[in-house]
Amino acid sequence: MQNALAKDVLADVLQRIGDEIGGITAKQAVVSVLYTAVRLSTDDIGLASTPLSDLPAESRDFFSNAGTLTRLPVTELAEMAQSWDFSKRVVGTAALNALSQLAIRTKGGDIARRYGDVVELTDVGREDTVVMVGNMRHSVEKLRPRAKEVLVLERSVGLRESGYYPDTAADVIIPKGDVVFITGSTLCNGTIDHLLELCGGAREVVLLGMTAGIFPPTLFARGVTAVAPLEILDAEKAMLTASQGGGKPALMKNARLVVYQPEKKR
Repeated sequence: MQNALAKDVLADVLQRIGDEIGGITAKQAVVSVLYTAVRLSTDDIGLASTPLSDLPAESRDFFSNAGTLTRLPVTELAEMAQSWDFSKRVVGTAALNALSQLAIRTKGGDIARRYGDVVELTDVGREDTVVMVGNMRHSVEKLRPRAKEVLVLERSVGLRESGYYPDTAADVIIPKGDVVFITGSTLCNGTIDHLLELCGGAREVVLLGMTAGIFPPTLFARGVTAVAPLEILDAEKAMLTASQGGGKPALMKNARLVVYQPEKKR
């Protein structure tokens, strides 16, 4: 069983990059407690949320082939994003995001860029029901005064606050949303394909967060209206930060929030 979105993204990215892919390698790969990061020989970086809660408690190795990742062809790393082995998927997602960032930077003429917090930049009205997939508390608090209601789905029991819903309620909750925000971590836990299928009635569908550095045009074709990851400004410092367990505040010292949209929506 494959992750359909990851498969389509890789195909689209390779089509954009073309024959140049033959000279690109994975320069660094880091699996840390918060984020997994892959740095290409081009200095493009992909991030992915490390799914520690999805690993079996008895696991002795996060990744059984640790020490060999940078020896693999970068396309082989990216293909791991289609795996249902979560340790492989997170490494693959980071590699796929790194290739996506390369494609955006060098072949992304049809992608509009805005800088800032996508939650603030997205049109949300007082009559709108907003659905947030993933308890991003700061964003939820920003949205509450602007919308009729904000419904939050959260997979982790530890992050599920009073009045929030488990992610198993997605089939009921997401179709209620006029505006839907989806955490990029859904790329790592394998739920993104079905979540996007549920968003058909939403006016705005936004993929956001540290793991959302995926190739936007593939998502636009599936109804996503904005993709909002980080734009890394210093590859060396970002990899060092990720390797030492840095989260968003630490990574933001060498990055900025970016919003990708189809060029026509600018």
